[in-house]
Amino acid sequence: MMKNATIQLAGMVLSGALLVACAPQKPSAEGDAPRPERADEGAPGQDQVVARVNGEAITRAEFERRIESLAPHARARLQSPEQREDFLKSVVQFEVMADAAEEAGLGQSPQVRHAMREVMVRLMLAEHLREEGGAAVGEEELQAYYDANREDFARPARRMVYELVTQTREEAERLRRRFVEEAHPTTEEALGAFAELAGQYSFDRSTGDRSGARGWVEAGQPVAGADAVFETPVGQASNPYEDDRGWVVVFVAEEEPARQPMLSEVERELRTRLLEEKKRRLRTELVEGLMAEATIEIDEEVLADVQAPEPRLPARLRDLPRLPVRDQGSGD
Repeated sequence: MMKNATIQLAGMVLSGALLVACAPQKPSAEGDAPRPERADEGAPGQDQVVARVNGEAITRAEFERRIESLAPHARARLQSPEQREDFLKSVVQFEVMADAAEEAGLGQSPQVRHAMREVMVRLMLAEHLREEGGAAVGEEELQAYYDANREDFARPARRMVYELVTQTREEAERLRRRFVEEAHPTTEEALGAFAELAGQYSFDRSTGDRSGARGWVEAGQPVAGADAVFETPVGQASNPYEDDRGWVVVFVAEEEPARQPMLSEVERELRTRLLEEKKRRLRTELVEGLMAEATIEIDEEVLADVQAPEPRLPARLRDLPRLPVRDQGSGD
């Protein structure tokens, strides 16, 4: 049963975050703007009135549309009847405030009219993208894009690297000799011995604290020691080389050869990339077409007289207290 339309605003316990998140739109201000399609728009009960504000009805369909327009995390907070009632109260409060703003004549202010035009532009672009297929990527389209851009998704060879960093070349060579002279029948045992040395002696603690683990290094990357990394056989330690940290010995623990991933491995990345490219292209085509049809006149003389605003510090910086500055030459 619908609650009495004369809900007392004093009794509304509203969350500030919910009010900001919902930002409900006033039906009377929406005009003929397109709305998101609902699969159950014609379902029974959609024209039921859940509330009236100053005689204006908010139907069940409208209320559910407003819920669907919320961000996912905000919708998740509307699972119980009590939470949905709180949201309805926030919608009612917004309608009351919007009616008051209209009665005050604010609907015709330049700021409001500009904001409405911005919303109309966004809705027009969204509708154009939907009509032109810019909201989804088909399987054939995805496959064609992958085939045309296979090299963009190729995976270069890479190696898992551990490293030992010392301050001098002599120290690096001494520790490498110590490692090599110990017989390590398997790569796993060799890795354990090298990791122990790195954890104990590495001068670079960023890797030393991780037992020397540097991570994967891809072929072709402009990183220090790349030549040593890819010239050293898997399971062995490189000759020392110098970088900005000191003298480095690397141990190659594992290698993955270069390969071409299957479409299924890069589908998510590819789908996102293709969708963004489609949206960009469709927006550009629409804007260029509209600009070509429009009559545009620019008065260069008037434009030249426009004055740039004075640069101002943000308020948080303007309000900082003035601190005394010591005269470094005073000797005080």
